[in-house]
Amino acid sequence: MYPEPYFDKQILSKEHKEIKKTGFVVDTILAHDPNMSVYGLNITMGWPLPISLNSYEMLYRELMVLSSENAYVYPYAQTHMTLMTLVNFKKNRYPNEKTECIKTLVPEIISSSCLEAGLKPFMINIGPPVLLKSAAILPVLNFTREVLRLREKIAPLLNKAFSLKAEVPQNIHSTILRFLKNPSDTNAFIKKFESLAKNKIIGQAVINELSLTLETKPYMRDGINLHRFSLT
Repeated sequence: MYPEPYFDKQILSKEHKEIKKTGFVVDTILAHDPNMSVYGLNITMGWPLPISLNSYEMLYRELMVLSSENAYVYPYAQTHMTLMTLVNFKKNRYPNEKTECIKTLVPEIISSSCLEAGLKPFMINIGPPVLLKSAAILPVLNFTREVLRLREKIAPLLNKAFSLKAEVPQNIHSTILRFLKNPSDTNAFIKKFESLAKNKIIGQAVINELSLTLETKPYMRDGINLHRFSLT
């Protein structure tokens, strides 16, 4: 079961070969200034993930044992899936004049019909953890393709109406770990991670709302849910 069908096996094999050559990508923000004030604007689904705390807690504890000195592991409250990023916090690390201009758009974005997708709640399937060069993720499948249709519809409308160039992830996922430094033995770390992750499928979850979220600390470590869009 690991990692397909949730993540392409060939792509993952290539990623791991690269990791063994050059190591992991250290996240300099989390390593040096994790509590910096930022301004990010995102459309998310699940903050936190729409699963029980218990189903995530065991995975969290195992990842902490494996990598507490080398990585930042997302606690349950910070888990989320980004549908699209409207304002990238990395480009707005400190609130400024541009931030104030963006804030004025928020009420219009909330009231805009382009975010009224007219969808009913839909199902996702959350797969086992996958280790990549810069992070570990939970890959997500959406067999009925609501996420794809939402991204295709909403991104150009937001760009046209508000000149916000939405950044859309290549896949559906929830990041659960980022590196603070490289492990002393990269090969051993990969093997231990794969053993931990094998067949650890989180399972199905229902998405019944989208959220417009304000990111005030990097990677949604803190923020505000500005508005919930119900999919009823």
